[in-house]
Amino acid sequence: HSVMELSARADQEGWLVLSLRPYNPEGISFLHKVKLFENRSGWLVDDKYKIEFSQAAQHHRVSDYHAGDVRLQMLTRPEQLEGSCNAGMLTAAAYFPLGARHKLDMTVRIPLPGTAQENLQPDSWTVLRQNTCKLVCPEARYQSLYDQAVASLIMHSPGDVYPGPYTYKRFWFRDAAFIIHAMLLVGLQDRAKRAIDKFPKRQTSAGYFSSQAGEWDANGEVLWILNRYEQLTNTRLSEDWENVIKRGAQWIMRKRLPDEPASPHAGLLPAGFSAEHLGPNDYYYWDDFWCISGLYAAAKLLQHSDEQAAINCTKEAGEFSAAVNRSLAMCEKRLGRPAMPASPYRRLDAGAIGSIAVGYPLQACPPRDPRLLNTIEYLLDKCFVDGAFFQDMIHSGLNAYLTLEVAQILLRAGDARFLQLMDSVAGLASPTGQWPEAIHPRTRGGCMGDGHHVWAAAEWVMMIRNCFVREEGDTLILAAGIPPRWLEHESYISFGPAPTSFGNVTVTIVPDSNDQVVVLWKADWHKRMPAIEVRLPGFGTVIPEPGSVSLILTRKEFAAA
Repeated sequence: HSVMELSARADQEGWLVLSLRPYNPEGISFLHKVKLFENRSGWLVDDKYKIEFSQAAQHHRVSDYHAGDVRLQMLTRPEQLEGSCNAGMLTAAAYFPLGARHKLDMTVRIPLPGTAQENLQPDSWTVLRQNTCKLVCPEARYQSLYDQAVASLIMHSPGDVYPGPYTYKRFWFRDAAFIIHAMLLVGLQDRAKRAIDKFPKRQTSAGYFSSQAGEWDANGEVLWILNRYEQLTNTRLSEDWENVIKRGAQWIMRKRLPDEPASPHAGLLPAGFSAEHLGPNDYYYWDDFWCISGLYAAAKLLQHSDEQAAINCTKEAGEFSAAVNRSLAMCEKRLGRPAMPASPYRRLDAGAIGSIAVGYPLQACPPRDPRLLNTIEYLLDKCFVDGAFFQDMIHSGLNAYLTLEVAQILLRAGDARFLQLMDSVAGLASPTGQWPEAIHPRTRGGCMGDGHHVWAAAEWVMMIRNCFVREEGDTLILAAGIPPRWLEHESYISFGPAPTSFGNVTVTIVPDSNDQVVVLWKADWHKRMPAIEVRLPGFGTVIPEPGSVSLILTRKEFAAA
């Protein structure tokens, strides 16, 4: 059940009116029949749903589509204990007396269909939630936002994945790559695979993965997420995917511009509008970084089935990467700093946010790459408002998911400022734990796109996950993003089982009153145990003994260090 708590007070006698309507923010939930219980303490809706009041209603009204909403004749319509509407637009109102200068408190219990244990199916809401990666932390806001974000991933992946429930209830490969990655990271592998299996139908005969014409990042994103699927699930895609992968990689190879004549865009992808948050048509590094990583991913995907094709993909990726490096060297000379603009011809502006994809999520450069961190410093200095990234092109407003992508770069670089950005994003969430795509810096309400942006929910999930456990090359990094304030409580902190490319891992952190913290990990490794580093903030980097499953860290020792 969902429980709604109501509280009302008035200076004179009146009524608290509880209304039943067929509306929700995104459309219609049809209501055909309603009947007040004999004891007047609830409704029977459509002969199957029971909504229960904590006290009996004194009056009751019903209206249908032809008469209009029940509110239109609220005081004149005669008492009706039940009603029906063939159009499914029935409305009802239950009246509860409110005494002068008296407070009325009551609750309403609303059933959530399909939660009965005996009716559970493998993809039912309850089973899906039970099987996802669990967070336990002492900060209620972080806990709630994580739980709600996981729920959003489930709700917006009925087959395809959608970045929003209304305006954005359509498919884009770009959003899908991030959302599906988050689903994989919290254990929704079957649901992620169901969405991935729909990709081939969107591939053209030329090999282009098309969700929106004129965008050149999709092929890289598809190949990258296919490789992440194999890594995180420790399974191989079926043979049917081989030709899909080859054609996707070949499209990238053919699409690249020639290396000669020499120019800032030689060897890159053509100009396109790409991600809408970067600006008008240009030679975006965002596209290049995704497609380079896509070619490397294709090489890994094909290495067991077609060695020569894998070699070709690796060779092309290397040449493509060299072209980007030549172009960025020209930018560095032009700008007088190593930062990466959005394209070879742009000054540094908010569009540079696209270029940081090379560090997150692609991890295609070292954590402290000078070009990457110089770009981050520019963005933090010039493009942040009240601790959040302000996008001033098209998607004008504070952007939660791009702020978290900057936070991911800082976390990976060991820069403690990542937590400030996480806290800012947590503060921007609505009371129900949602982030509009663009948030007005003054009103803090949505000002562009859908009111609930699922990419933002996916980024929150990935941020929490990486704070506990993340891959860095052949090493597994544990606890690097745990907020120090969480260690002030003596309650345990936990996350898992979290899928990684090495296996499923549960990380538990137990502070105690003796200035000690115990870090434990339980894992089901795909193969052998990887190298592990524990990087709990304030405790330095500790490399446990091979084969160990826990560490005892002492605050005083590392405080002195």
